[in-house]
Amino acid sequence: MSVEVKNVIKKFGSFTALDNVSLRVESGELVALLGPSGSGKTTLLRTIAGLEFPDNTGEAQVLFYGEDVTHIPASQRKAGFAFQHYALFRHMSVFENIAFGLRVRPKETRPPEKEIRARVEKLLHLIQLEPLGNRFPSQLSGGQRQRVALARALAVEPKVLLLDEPFGALDAKVRKELRRWLRHLHDEIHITTLFVTHDQEEALEVSDRVAILRDGKIEQIGTPEEIYDHPASPFVYDFLGNVNLFSGRVKDGAVVIGDTEIATPTAAGEQDSEAVAFVRPHDIRLTREAGGARTFRARVLRCNAAGPVANLELERLDGSGQFNAQLSKEEFQQLQPKAGEEIFVELKNIKFFSDDYSI
Repeated sequence: MSVEVKNVIKKFGSFTALDNVSLRVESGELVALLGPSGSGKTTLLRTIAGLEFPDNTGEAQVLFYGEDVTHIPASQRKAGFAFQHYALFRHMSVFENIAFGLRVRPKETRPPEKEIRARVEKLLHLIQLEPLGNRFPSQLSGGQRQRVALARALAVEPKVLLLDEPFGALDAKVRKELRRWLRHLHDEIHITTLFVTHDQEEALEVSDRVAILRDGKIEQIGTPEEIYDHPASPFVYDFLGNVNLFSGRVKDGAVVIGDTEIATPTAAGEQDSEAVAFVRPHDIRLTREAGGARTFRARVLRCNAAGPVANLELERLDGSGQFNAQLSKEEFQQLQPKAGEEIFVELKNIKFFSDDYSI
């Protein structure tokens, strides 16, 4: 049982929003669609919802639990949809906003009033807003309004829940609170869910799997750990968090960066080719002791120890550019680096790509 998209192409004029995209979401799974603006993530979500239709209608398919809904309009797909800007009815109470999708059903499919009220009361309990059922949207905070919007989407008992930047209009603190709440909600109701976001931290924290889109294609899909620890391309590596780039050459199973030769399993089988080494700031070790051929010297430009980790800006002494390092509070306090000081640098957990990469 799943939601599946097969071979979807969607263009707007000369712009290709979706370029032969296929995706399968298992029943009860929460999948994030992540990517920069214009990557196709919202168009993919709208195509699943039935708000957009594939251009290649003879080849593309959208399946809900094995049923082909490719040509079925949104109103008949049984998908719940929540937008970034809530779209609540200002003249209706919280209770009536949640009940709206049930009350507007044709008479033959509309639940009895007693069942509607029971379902709304259950949802108010689920979103932790039971005392606020009689309030109006203007009397709620942004986070409360978004919870009401999600409850309204769930009231119609959808087969799949589709969320388009659900927390995009909220401040950072409320976003963090709501994404934890969404994860707990999903674990409780187990509804198949896709949500669009451009926030990498949000996608990695909330989802079971993440699909990263770029230029209308899925660049990589996997668990948060898989895509962060084993990125399939330079784009994925660069898009997910901060990264330093070091130009070098692969030779005899090692990456040579300047005068530093670093053995790495990812260089196995390569021979004398240009490469770019990708290293995250927290995978850089700083020390005052030389570590042989594996280390190189750099000068500390700036230290910022505010917050849970210390961030340092450094420059290589061979004139090959600047890079960033990240230390834990304990490491920073033990080392106590100072701006202007020369220090030894060791690169750990390196991933390299050939020099014809593009980001």
